[in-house]
Amino acid sequence: MKINVRDRNSLGIAGLACAVVLFFCVNLIAAFLMKNYRLDLTQAQLYSLSQGSLNAVAQIKEPVTIRFYLSDKLAKVSQLHATYAVRVVELLEQYVSASDGKIKLEIIDPEPFSKKEDEALGYGLKGIPVGDSSEYVYIGMVLSNSSDRRRTIALLDPSRERFLEYDITKYLTDLTRSKRPTIGIISTLPIDGQGEPRQVYPKYRPRWAVMNVIRDIFNVRFISRQTLDIPAGIDVLMLVNPKKFSEETLYAIDQYVMRGGNMLVLIDPFSQAEAALGEVPYSIRPDMDKLFSNWGVSFDPTQFVADAVLARTAAHSDGDKTAQVKYLPWLGVTENHLSPEDPVTNAISSLNLAYAGTFAVTKKVDGLTVTPLIFSSKESQLMPTVLGVNPDPAEMMRQFKPKGRNMVLGLRIKGTPASAFDKAPTRNFLKQRPEAHIEKAVSPVNIILIGDSDFLADSLWTEKSDILGVEQLYPFAGNADLTVNALDNLSGAASLIDLRSKAEWRRPFTVIEEMALQAGKKYRQEETRLFDELQTAQNRLQYLTERAPDDGGDILSREDKSEIQSLKERILALRADLRSVQSVLSRDIFALRSTIILLNVVLVPALLMAVALFVVWRRRVRRTQNR
Repeated sequence: MKINVRDRNSLGIAGLACAVVLFFCVNLIAAFLMKNYRLDLTQAQLYSLSQGSLNAVAQIKEPVTIRFYLSDKLAKVSQLHATYAVRVVELLEQYVSASDGKIKLEIIDPEPFSKKEDEALGYGLKGIPVGDSSEYVYIGMVLSNSSDRRRTIALLDPSRERFLEYDITKYLTDLTRSKRPTIGIISTLPIDGQGEPRQVYPKYRPRWAVMNVIRDIFNVRFISRQTLDIPAGIDVLMLVNPKKFSEETLYAIDQYVMRGGNMLVLIDPFSQAEAALGEVPYSIRPDMDKLFSNWGVSFDPTQFVADAVLARTAAHSDGDKTAQVKYLPWLGVTENHLSPEDPVTNAISSLNLAYAGTFAVTKKVDGLTVTPLIFSSKESQLMPTVLGVNPDPAEMMRQFKPKGRNMVLGLRIKGTPASAFDKAPTRNFLKQRPEAHIEKAVSPVNIILIGDSDFLADSLWTEKSDILGVEQLYPFAGNADLTVNALDNLSGAASLIDLRSKAEWRRPFTVIEEMALQAGKKYRQEETRLFDELQTAQNRLQYLTERAPDDGGDILSREDKSEIQSLKERILALRADLRSVQSVLSRDIFALRSTIILLNVVLVPALLMAVALFVVWRRRVRRTQNR
């Protein structure tokens, strides 16, 4: 039986109506019966509990209460915060579901001028003002255990959404630990700040952001660089830019390792942070040669690694012009240059270094294994640290001649090393520690070496903002993650490594960066040739000009005058050619970037639309043919 056109249209309308009803029914059923089931299709799995969170929840031994203070009037003040609150509630419900009753969630509305608002303020929450009134709305949480230990997130910021799970799991882990690991730090840089804000002398320096991250998870104890002994109870010893150590201090570090202590060493051939303090960074060599040699590795403090592939972009002024150039000493290390096998680096997506040095294995030491963690690309070369004093990016690029091999920027040493000392230094007398000199490590140790200390500085990994008196960090690189991962791993504490990697993510145009690098290579040789010819012409012009008398007399020959005129014209032409080459390079890279973006934004959707229209057209043709 054939269906006429009117019946077919009626059936189509009825089918569409049924589809709409079915759509709403499925959504209602899913909302009530399947709220704990979800499919996360994001590459970074941003909307699923990570294994680290599940492990942290499984380790909860005493009940934990999460009080989520959420004002009903929040939407009237900030729709952005209100939308974010839904995401927070959904995530908290996943924690509750995974905890098997160990986590209790309370959602509290702190109405203005109520006891609940006083309670929220007592916990340190920060309110968002409602217009010009004296009322505030809140979106924050307090986590507490049965012994009333508390951790507070004073204000939940929607722009930090990708860090939400990490923050919650970090505090859950802290509340379930019976004892925090203790990190001993010896630093020649003011990473923990210096002075008070109102002091004029000594100059006030704020605490580096990485220290706030470390203090959130570990107990921290700073140790003098003149110490004769590493105190008991230090789970991990962290050395930052180790310099000016006495023999006694080196011996104390050596014996700490012999007692089975683990270490994180951040050593630098050229510290920008140290230069900012008014010191000449390369004038004093790092003091770890004796220990490094004993472990079978070496570090060259006279050279830094320059890398054309990993070089980050920096603004460079040349006369009255400012351009964005690749700055070879500033490295943006990608996941392709971080060890995928090591738990400290296998999930870090990016790392920013500045004037990093390289390690080399000098000999094989019985009982020790050396594993690279961070390495450069093959388009890298060593350059003298003195170039960092008055850096010239263009000159560095002209001197750049890659060696075609990867250089190790960070490594791990594991095993049972022997002492680098035959006995205690004479002045030590072992006064603070009565044990005899230990000749070999009593248990296997773990040591991580990184050839840069500047990567702890705020400018290399995070931006800050102060929202209603609450400092918020917005990392753009995994520097702090790597540091805390290393301390976590070395201390043997419950690890949040996969959450840190999940919190920090970026999606660079890697194809564009690679093609831009190749375009740069194509023009670099021509630019270098023109620059060399320009220098030669300028030097010759200067020589001829200096031969001319000051009073304008006629000492120069006709040939010299003719050559001077030709040189001036040649210099102008060379400068024009050089500008042209640089302009073409910038134009080609910009055109390449624009083309790739256009293909992604316009062409792909256009192709999908064309395919969809073709399918509709084919169906209509077949339907017409079947009538």
